[in-house]
Amino acid sequence: MKPIFAKILDGKINDIYSLKVIDLPYFSTDFHFHEECQLTYTIESEGRVMIGDSIANFNNDELIFVGSNVPHVWHNNKQYFNDELTDPHARSLSLFIHPEKILHIFRDSETIQRLRNFFLLGKRGMKFGLKTKTALSNLLRKAAQEKEEITRLIAVLEILDLLCHTKDYHLLSSPGYTNNYQLKDNDKMDKILKYIFDNFNKEILLDEAAEICHMNKHAFCRYFKSRTQKTFVTFVNEVRIGHACKLLAETDQQISDLAYCCGFNNLSNFNKFFKLAKGVTPRVYKKMLLVN
Repeated sequence: MKPIFAKILDGKINDIYSLKVIDLPYFSTDFHFHEECQLTYTIESEGRVMIGDSIANFNNDELIFVGSNVPHVWHNNKQYFNDELTDPHARSLSLFIHPEKILHIFRDSETIQRLRNFFLLGKRGMKFGLKTKTALSNLLRKAAQEKEEITRLIAVLEILDLLCHTKDYHLLSSPGYTNNYQLKDNDKMDKILKYIFDNFNKEILLDEAAEICHMNKHAFCRYFKSRTQKTFVTFVNEVRIGHACKLLAETDQQISDLAYCCGFNNLSNFNKFFKLAKGVTPRVYKKMLLVN
């Protein structure tokens, strides 16, 4: 998806935050980044979320933080784009915070270093646990529903305070991730990510992927790795393993059948890549889910 730069705030000197409610058939598919940090609570929707070099499934009732200038997209499952279906729906509530303006406000406060550390760590993306998610989502709703500006600002500051103190999260992108996307990039990534997300459950050929972008194989591989910091094969397999985890959690499918449903052509490859990604075999992963 094309890494477009999105301007969220209008540039007024006191414009330090913005709230956005989405209630649509599906989320925007633009892969984008912006100066503002983003805290998004997914009320209703599911699909795959890509943040930096991280790819994961997302579902209802999830809360994710995205740092400043980190490319990201919430990409819904295929059924959300079917005009004949009325059930799938995408609803979310997001808070956008301008980090530099926040830091300027607290420049003479003891809070400044804690804020700096959080904004820096947030560039890897964060997914919050149940306790923090519940508290933050309640504050987000309070801020969105509040009509008085001062009361809304207090709720936003409460959110910042909780973000700076919580340890109830896990980081999404790798420690070495850097944003290599440029505004001059065209829609190559738009096309190739859509192709992967729509076809990961069957054979995906490197030649075909390169042809979609009108590039030869070698140029395509260099381009893809420079933008995602992963090889094409690794990226596709991570999407497949993510879907396998979803099926293991939500269905009773046999592992052998599940492997083919996720696009692997044999069980041995599936087991190998699954253990590489998750540290355990699919069978052990399923047992862990049942225990928990």
